[in-house]
Amino acid sequence: MDAHLGTPMGTHKDMKQNRPRWKTYLMELAALGVLFVGRASFADHYHVPSGSMEPTFQVRDHLMVDKRAYGLRVPLTHVWLTESEPRRGDVIVFDSPIDGKVMVKRLVGLPGDRIAFEGESLHINGQPVAQELTPDGARLELLPGALHPIHPEPYQGPDMDEVEIPPRHYLVLGDHRGNSADSRVWGLLPRENLLGRVVAVLYSPREGISGSERWWIPMNTDEGRGVDARLTR
Repeated sequence: MDAHLGTPMGTHKDMKQNRPRWKTYLMELAALGVLFVGRASFADHYHVPSGSMEPTFQVRDHLMVDKRAYGLRVPLTHVWLTESEPRRGDVIVFDSPIDGKVMVKRLVGLPGDRIAFEGESLHINGQPVAQELTPDGARLELLPGALHPIHPEPYQGPDMDEVEIPPRHYLVLGDHRGNSADSRVWGLLPRENLLGRVVAVLYSPREGISGSERWWIPMNTDEGRGVDARLTR
């Protein structure tokens, strides 16, 4: 006797078809809400549109940003629910105080600091920040607590007269200071404009690296000091 194999009742497809349409819409809306809140409040990635942070970032690098680093915000607002203080040397993503566009720069001045810049060097509280050249020609700045590369051109103007940073404001510069519209151009950055801290280059198409080297270039070495050699190429 031949056995008759029928389609089981209550398959996943049938259940999906029998589900009320409003429930389907609600589930899709909830999923989008989770994705939105996650990207707005916890982590996100950005691509680099200009050369103002060379050599640390190159045009078209993709950056991983920790949006919890400085606290939690109400999504799509500048209202902070909790706050954590940035550190000197952090590479930060923020809304431009001029036009609201998302920018990325290095935070070099904290509230209470006196900061000046003359064509070749940064001065913090009256003291020049030392620089050094590596054997392969990379230029490093010994920013207190945050050794990092800067563009190898010696002159990095424009200059900036000394300014004392008030509470809840920061001074930011590009690592390619001769090609960066930063606090020397548009002034100090209000705390409310912070979006997050760059933790790594997620992917880089830059020349000089290939294969797996292009993925996940951290901003700090495992020891918490030093510079990943890929960021100076």
